[in-house]
Amino acid sequence: MQDRIVRTLKAGAEEIGVAVYRDWEEAGFFMFPSVGEYPVFDSTLYEYMIEDELRTEWYRTAVQRLAPGKTVLDIGTGADAIWAIESVRSGARHVYAMEVMPESAELARAAVERAGFTDRVTILEGLSTELSLPEPVDLCVSEIIGTISSSEGVAEVLHDARKRFLKPGGLFIPHRSASTVAAVDLNRLPSPCRPALVEISEGWLENIFTDVGRPFDVRMCIFGITEETLLSGQAEVEPLEFNGELARSGTDHLELEVTSEGVLHGFALGVRLWVDETGEPIDSVKQLTNWPPLYAPISQEGIAVYPGDRIPLTFTWTLSDDGVHPDYRLSGELRPADGGEAVALEWDSPHHTAGFRGDDFYRELFPVS
Repeated sequence: MQDRIVRTLKAGAEEIGVAVYRDWEEAGFFMFPSVGEYPVFDSTLYEYMIEDELRTEWYRTAVQRLAPGKTVLDIGTGADAIWAIESVRSGARHVYAMEVMPESAELARAAVERAGFTDRVTILEGLSTELSLPEPVDLCVSEIIGTISSSEGVAEVLHDARKRFLKPGGLFIPHRSASTVAAVDLNRLPSPCRPALVEISEGWLENIFTDVGRPFDVRMCIFGITEETLLSGQAEVEPLEFNGELARSGTDHLELEVTSEGVLHGFALGVRLWVDETGEPIDSVKQLTNWPPLYAPISQEGIAVYPGDRIPLTFTWTLSDDGVHPDYRLSGELRPADGGEAVALEWDSPHHTAGFRGDDFYRELFPVS
C-alpha cells in the first residue's frame, strides 16, 4: 500500500491541504498536474522531455529532413534550445528561437553560445503572439503539444504564426495531432488508485496556483494508464491540421463501446501526434512517452459496465478568456446494453476558471484539514 499523507501547500493567498504519495515506485502508477499549460517548467521537467526518445527521434528526423537551407522559427525553444541548435546543425540558414520564460531564455542563449551558433540563432524572449520577426520563415518547429492536443495553446499560437511569420508554402513541425478518448477502469492499475500527487510534483502545483492566483481543480495526469486499463477503444477528437485548415475550437461527437466487464471511473484522454506526414503517429496511451494520459474523473466509486454498453459523448473545446488556452467539456451518458436506465456523464475542465473541490475526486485530492 502506498504511503499517502497530507501536506500543506501555498495556493495564491491561501494555504490548502493536498494528498501526496511518498512511496509510489512500487505502485506502478503516479499522478501529477498537467503542467504544460502553465509557465512552470523547471530543469526536472526539461530533462523529462528530453528523455522521451520516441518523441525526440521523430522530431530530429523531421528537422534534419526539412531544415537544410531554410529560415526556421522555433516556438518554445526551452532551456536547451534543442531544435534551434539541431536546425543549424542540419543546415538551416538562420533560426529565430522564442521562449516566454526569462530563466529558460537565458539558459537557451547559453546553450546556443556553447554550441557556437550565436551568429545563426537569435533568441527572442516573450510570447510568440506578442513578438515580431525581421523576416518571414520557411519552417516553424514547436514542441507545445499538450497532454491533450491543444491544451498548451498550440492551435492559437500556430494560427498566429502562420498568419504573421510563415512564408506562403511554409511548413510546420509537427504535421498534425488529435486527442483520444477512452473509458478507463482504475481498478486495473497495479495497486489501488486514490487521488494524490507524486511527491516531486508539489512545487509544480504550487507554481500553477501562484500563476493563476488561487487554487482550482487542475487537470491531472496518471502515469500508468495503458491499453490494459481501458474499457473501450479510443476515439479521436480535437483534430489539428497544422499544415492544413487549423481549427481553434470545435465540437466533436463520438461513441465508445464497452468491450469488457469492469468499473467505469472516468476517461483517459491522450494525444496522437504525427510529427511529419511520412510516419505513423505517436500515441500517448499505447506508447511510453512524456505525455502521460490526462484523467477525466466521472465517478470515484465507479459505475459497473458490461460488454456492449454504449457511451455516446460530445467533446467541446473553446478558447478561454486568456485568448490562448482552451476550456474543455465532455458530456454524454452510459447506455446499458440490457436496456437499463442511462447514466449521465459529465466532465468540465476550464483552463483556469474551474471551481475548487468540485467533485469527490478533487475533494479527496485536496482534503480539508
